[in-house]
Amino acid sequence: MSQQALRSAPPLASVDEAPGDVAAPIAAESSPPLAFLLEEVRSPGVVRADIDALIVGLGRPAAPDEPPRERADLLLGLLDRSNPVGDSTGSDGMKVRHAAKEALLAMGYPYALELPPELLETKGADGREPGLSVGNAVLALGSALYQSAGLGVVWFFLSYLRIPAAAEVSFGTGAVLWLFTLLSLVGHHSRSRDLQSIGSVVLWVAAVLWIIVALPMAVFSYGVALLFVPWHLALWTAISLRPEAESEDAPVKGPPLP
Repeated sequence: MSQQALRSAPPLASVDEAPGDVAAPIAAESSPPLAFLLEEVRSPGVVRADIDALIVGLGRPAAPDEPPRERADLLLGLLDRSNPVGDSTGSDGMKVRHAAKEALLAMGYPYALELPPELLETKGADGREPGLSVGNAVLALGSALYQSAGLGVVWFFLSYLRIPAAAEVSFGTGAVLWLFTLLSLVGHHSRSRDLQSIGSVVLWVAAVLWIIVALPMAVFSYGVALLFVPWHLALWTAISLRPEAESEDAPVKGPPLP
């Protein structure tokens, strides 16, 4: 071969000049098929990392060579209530069943239509719609206003009896009532069960205190006081803003696996 031919030959491609040819097998190796990840979770020596890997795999889009029907059947199998793998919980508290539900919905038509109807239910385990409804918000604010007016009457009565700290007791109670009513509303709006639980405690205490006030007054007023003392509004508010029941398909923290 002549030197002219050697000089005219194209240079060999280096690794840096062809990143696509090297990255493809690495990407394929880092994303194992869902069937393989599922078998790892089913194996006797399953650890939390295997569950995390399956949940991450469920969140990835389907590979170009993966049949959609095969993927949908695998997801439907994980959604089956009799499949124990669906109840497995990852490190972040997400169940495999919840991740499979999101993955099936992400596949779109027609596979998303195969989602079991009970998993499309938007109500919580207690039968209530999740989140804060306009009716409950209006009820809570109206109840707080009415109870504030009732506390004004209490302040007037305590002041008439010359009881020390009448204003501090009445207006301080009103401030606490407003604070925890708003806290409960924020908890329901943000779906925070911690805020809901904290606010619910004070709302129930307020309802009980108003009942204690209403009973002796009802004796002396032949029951008329039961119509005006806001025990009914306080009780209704405490019931309406009780903490939401945890959904069965919501991410739930589980005990760590070995």
